[in-house]
Amino acid sequence: MRIAKPVIILLCIFGAAAQRPAAAQIAGPRSRVVAVGSVAELTAALTAAASVQGRIIVNLAPGDYHLSPADYTDPTCGNCEDPEQPIPATLGLRVSGSKVTLRGAGPDSVRIHTHAGYGLLFEDCLDCRLEGLTVTGGERDTAGMATDAAVVVRRSQLAITNCTLRDNIGDSARVARTVVGIMGLCGREGSRTVLTDCRILRNSWDGVALYRDAWARIEDCIIDGVDRGADGPACGGRGVAVGLTWNARAQVEGNLIRRYWKGIGIFVDAEARVRENVVEDMLTWGIALWDADKGTPYGEIAWNAVHRTGACGISVTRGREGGRPGSSIVHNAVVRTGDNPKYDADDAYCYQRALAVHAQTADIEIAGNLRFENREPGDAAGTGDLSASAFREALSPLLMRLARRRALRESAFLREFRSE
Repeated sequence: MRIAKPVIILLCIFGAAAQRPAAAQIAGPRSRVVAVGSVAELTAALTAAASVQGRIIVNLAPGDYHLSPADYTDPTCGNCEDPEQPIPATLGLRVSGSKVTLRGAGPDSVRIHTHAGYGLLFEDCLDCRLEGLTVTGGERDTAGMATDAAVVVRRSQLAITNCTLRDNIGDSARVARTVVGIMGLCGREGSRTVLTDCRILRNSWDGVALYRDAWARIEDCIIDGVDRGADGPACGGRGVAVGLTWNARAQVEGNLIRRYWKGIGIFVDAEARVRENVVEDMLTWGIALWDADKGTPYGEIAWNAVHRTGACGISVTRGREGGRPGSSIVHNAVVRTGDNPKYDADDAYCYQRALAVHAQTADIEIAGNLRFENREPGDAAGTGDLSASAFREALSPLLMRLARRRALRESAFLREFRSE
């Protein structure tokens, strides 16, 4: 690996970093706190460390931290048919070790500008945390298969709380050449990521992407493309808001997901529990279970609202036997889908239906879903749509569940239907 102006931090040890005596203090049993106010201080405090057991908490003072990217070779490809191929990329910051916390006073006051494709790479980082800061300003790598993201997690246990991953857009010409942009969070091999109370806003590719051997819990977050994948220069909302591919697994609960090309996708052999989310204002589909003609995906898709999509609402394509049995699509509300006539052809994304069933094995349950004001090809009314009075009466149990979720307070769906 050739390194230019590196900001690569190995956070498995601590010691002489307390060159500023007032900065270090005991935070609890077997814990150390170090306060830093610049990239240089951060580097010096952590690379000069000696071995110590216990948690290391790095407190970042309010301000902007501009990283200098290093050349980096990713040893594997996250989203290739053959993962055993190196991918050239750039790296802002690597965090490794055990019980490491990077903490800011809040995402509005502490901002890390990565200027790299792989912004913060948590690699071989056990029981680590990222709290109270913003990660922004990523630059798209030239290799199209680089899994560029504000935060990349591999072989690590990471909790991300009260953080904002936003405006990782990249150069428009480069994004046009690579097609893919920069993600908010990317879970790679052996990652276990818990993402709570976060805002993933206006990134130029997937909001959250999980690939081989990745697991995540995504809860009470706002994942908003903002620009809705508009045509023209690189912008936010392209890709999939939450995408699981290969054998990735996730719990996706209580999130507001809006203004993306596509909503929540469970692809190939992925498995997901998708509950009590609002997915709204999508250019194409809201939620998709898709086998890609080679896998057996599993989804427990229950008590969600899919509201305003250009193409179908919920799409099911699982025609292969095997894998984990018992997928279900139950107790969801699917409202005002199929809005864009350009997707009326059956080969455009999905059948233009509220519930588009392309293939369904016998072990998939589809029941108890509410449909209202959906559009089908030729401006036909949606199959199975309820009347306004019947829909509002049947909606009450779902509204009660969604109203308890703090991330959903900004939802247009809740604002409209709870007020009636």
